[in-house]
Amino acid sequence: MEPLQIGILLGVLAFFAHIVKGLTGFGPAIVFVSIGSMIYDPTKVIVLASLLDIIGGSYLSILNPEFFENKKYWAPIGLLMVTGAVIGGVALSVIPPGLFEYLLGGAIILISFWFLLGKFKPEEGSEGTEKLQVLDGAVGAFAGFCGGFTGMGGPPLVVYLGSKFRKELFRAVVVPIFLLAAIARFSTYGYLGMIDTSNIYLYILPPTGVILGNYLGNQLFQEVEQKKFTILIGLILMISGLRLILG
Repeated sequence: MEPLQIGILLGVLAFFAHIVKGLTGFGPAIVFVSIGSMIYDPTKVIVLASLLDIIGGSYLSILNPEFFENKKYWAPIGLLMVTGAVIGGVALSVIPPGLFEYLLGGAIILISFWFLLGKFKPEEGSEGTEKLQVLDGAVGAFAGFCGGFTGMGGPPLVVYLGSKFRKELFRAVVVPIFLLAAIARFSTYGYLGMIDTSNIYLYILPPTGVILGNYLGNQLFQEVEQKKFTILIGLILMISGLRLILG
């Protein structure tokens, strides 16, 4: 396949994946990496996905500057998530992740049903109660570990915060946390010499798709009521769990 064709296909895929990002604050890599790996080299797609997460998270934060108002809450969680990712990466080098992936995937699928059935219903007064607690940091570190160990770090944190906060605060917290994690991942890939710039279209067309997708998702965000937002989280978690189990 020609470089331009690859760029166009991944650009279209990035657009649709990042509509999800604009709507929920998370989840684009699930779509982009899973399908993109069928189009292009899987390792290069994973590296590109981390760059697109940086672009998407940064653009969403520009559209919603209030995200940074919660930095005393999300910054420590994000840093612990990065630390956990390093530990998970080290563990991956010495421990086969197979059984852990099945257990984590199964747990995520079970929990996704609770979201789909509307069992997780954050209280109306949950906005403004984002005082950092020990459990918040522990979940962030565990999510980072899962990311480093299995490549899927978002779901544990999404489950926790999705059951704690309503959609406005949920998105405002997860976007900067995952932005920090994406910066750490992409920096690591760069340090390891894994960034390939041989196809310039990959750094023009997919980023354009990211911006357009995030803009549309952000516009649609206010139109989605809390119940439908919770169901959407459940669907993304279901796909995440299946991806872990099926590989």
